[in-house]
Amino acid sequence: MNTKKLLAIAALAAVLFLYRQPIAETLEIITDQDLVSAYLKSFGPLGPIVLFVLMLAQVFVAVIPGHALMVTAGYVYGGLGLGIVIASTVIGSQVAFLVARFYGRGLIYKLASPEIINRWDKAAYKQGILFYFFSFVLPIFPSDLMCYVAGLATIPARRFLVANILGRTVCAVFVTLIGIYGMHPPVWFWVAALAGISTFFVSWAIYKRKQEASLENTALLSL
Repeated sequence: MNTKKLLAIAALAAVLFLYRQPIAETLEIITDQDLVSAYLKSFGPLGPIVLFVLMLAQVFVAVIPGHALMVTAGYVYGGLGLGIVIASTVIGSQVAFLVARFYGRGLIYKLASPEIINRWDKAAYKQGILFYFFSFVLPIFPSDLMCYVAGLATIPARRFLVANILGRTVCAVFVTLIGIYGMHPPVWFWVAALAGISTFFVSWAIYKRKQEASLENTALLSL
């Protein structure tokens, strides 16, 4: 590991140590839905900025409940909250991608489990926009970790950005609307959500089948 990487890790460790108390207090707050709402409202006009920072951080910090924050964003800020969620998660995901692309496995293995990264790395081998889109909208994927996986893979940054924007937007709309409707969405919302999720799962199954058939054909041609 070169000097720059060591200095970056040392600086991060120092910041976490110096601010361990406020960080611990913040994590305690954001695990409670009512406290999150009161916490954001207490900042007044600066609340949306605090929400943006928290949503950005949850891409990198697994213990921050991203979906709970999305619901709260819709509940407290309505359409503005939805915009903040989309912008922050897209930016955070792209930064995570670039961190993995620039620093490589040496740093990523310190930020996430090497076993999990390697497992999904195999699944993502030579995959494109559609695969990463599914990784953001289907709960079978660890969506935040997939940003690191994409950064370690061969997909170009611009193509990942397309999947990132589309996938994060779909996820944000579904989850944030629950908060916008005051935690009690109408029946049509749940019907649409169920239909949408079912469609994504069916599309994923078709996509996987086509991928497997393509690999089989490639193997046969190589014989």
